[in-house]
Amino acid sequence: MFTQNPKMQKRRTRIALLIASCGSLMLAGCSAEAEAPPAESVPAAGSGILETSAGRYEFTPTTCAFYEQDGAYDIELRGPGTTPDGEKLFFELSSTANALTIGLGVDRPYASPERQLKAGRIYSQEFDIVVADEKLTINDLVLVNEDGAPVGDGATLSINCSTQ
Repeated sequence: MFTQNPKMQKRRTRIALLIASCGSLMLAGCSAEAEAPPAESVPAAGSGILETSAGRYEFTPTTCAFYEQDGAYDIELRGPGTTPDGEKLFFELSSTANALTIGLGVDRPYASPERQLKAGRIYSQEFDIVVADEKLTINDLVLVNEDGAPVGDGATLSINCSTQ
């Protein structure tokens, strides 16, 4: 008889939670200390906005996975959108990697964009994510291009994973 290792079962459960889409978002134990971003910067349900000195990058998260354990979040987000000039983009955010990437000129995962915007621990500067319900905010993002050159001043990211 086959018995499943409890550690493997826990890992499979965690993976299943991470690949939940916005429509079936799993969000547990939001911190009461987290504050929602100001109303004027909160994007509509199921959308994201990156405000930069170059303009507003908008996207729709197709993957919006939150997993909370012992007050720490595992957050994986991604989805297509457009640049301030209307060019297509693909947005990806990983809290565990502390990395944000925006592929310019592509609108799907695993595409190979020639141009990118990046932020986070290995690209520029580590960022902090504020979570409140199904919304998250990152202030003072330091964006760089594919060559590592700075792009504008600090940017602000606001994402609403709610479907309502």
